[in-house]
This record gives sequence, C-alpha cells and structure tokens, in this order.
Amino acid sequence: MNRFLPACLFVFAASTTLAAPVAPFKAEYFASRNGKQLGQTTIELIDNRDATWTLRTTTVGTAGLASLVGLDVVEESRLRWTGGHPETLVYDFRQKAALRSKQRHADFDWERRIVHMRDGDHEARYALVDGAVDRHALTIALVADLARGVDPAPYKVAMKDAIEDIRYTDCGQAEVSVPAGRYATRCLERRREKRTSTSWFAARTGWLPVRIEQVEKDGETITLELVSLQR
Repeated sequence: MNRFLPACLFVFAASTTLAAPVAPFKAEYFASRNGKQLGQTTIELIDNRDATWTLRTTTVGTAGLASLVGLDVVEESRLRWTGGHPETLVYDFRQKAALRSKQRHADFDWERRIVHMRDGDHEARYALVDGAVDRHALTIALVADLARGVDPAPYKVAMKDAIEDIRYTDCGQAEVSVPAGRYATRCLERRREKRTSTSWFAARTGWLPVRIEQVEKDGETITLELVSLQR
C-alpha cells in the first residue's frame, strides 16, 4: 500500500524568504482507487515561527482493503525559503499497515551540502544542490512557479540514491468538479516509465491542486479530490 499516496503532493506559494509563503491551511481530500473510496487525506501547512514551515500529509484508510489493513500514513517535510524557492531541511515518511510497514527519513545538511537518505534498510549519502526538495515537498516548488506565472522548470528532487531532475508538461486548462466545488484549473503532467501523474491546479485555491491522479504500471488509478479547505 506504499503507492496509496501520489509521490507528489501539496502546498501554496511564496515570493521571498522574508514573507510567509502562505497563511497556515488545512485541506481535506477523498482518496480512491479505480473510482472506489479508500480513505481520507489531510494536508496541513504549519508556520513553525522560526523561519521554517512544516508540510504534513496524513492518510487514514476508511474503506476497502485500506481499512482492513489499518492503513495509517504520515509524511512530513520541514522547509525553508531561499529567494522565493523552497528547500527541504528534513523529510520523514511513516506507513503503518497490517500487511506492510515502511519508513523513510532524510536529513539535508546545507552546511556540508550532503543529503543523508535512509529508505528502509537502504542508506545513501550524496551531494546536495541549491533548491533541492524532497519528493513530498515537490509540489511547493511547482505551485510557487505557477503563482508567479512561471512555466514549470526541471526540479531538483532528492530520491533514494541521488538528486533527480523532475519535469512537468502542460496538459491544458479544464473545468474540474470535485466534492469541494467546480474549479477552473491548469493541468500539469509528469510521465515516467509505465507511470503517469496528472494534477489540476486552481487559482481560486491559491494554486492548491484540487485533483491529483496517478496511473500505476499495473493500470491501477489512485485519485485525490479536494473536499474542503480551511485557511
């Protein structure tokens, strides 16, 4: 069930390190697989009052197999802003389920410019580059560009063994209906080998994605749809 959440996930934009990137918010999503509800995902952006921010995503299985195995996922990124761009300081992923549990942790040492990644039993250290983010906080970089009217550029993302360039392509504009309402959106897509992630971002929510869809290599489709947003 580690694929239950799209790798890529959610936040608003900032313009400088001096200004808060966005007021704290809490967003609720329905999660489904192949059109059948699996659980509920909560996204929170928290101002730590020390020039850092925490992006926290929690998912609880409420239906189907996710409920039966007691799926409980928490993913966190602690961030800073440099020149209007996010950089990760610490990343954590914890998944608990009856059939399988998983942990992932990364420290971003900006003084020594090294990422220390621990993914289960696997451990790696590799060079850190300016503007690097973890996979969870990837969308904060993308949304920051959308808010400034900048076309998405390759993003430097810390993965299991190295920093990778992640690219998005524009898939047009569309009206999208989700439980929270109907939104005019801009669609962006990331294609990988046998896997595609598509996100619909709405200006009316401060460029928070209102819908995310991930098609897995076996054809399974995982979808998140916005239910509510508190600021």
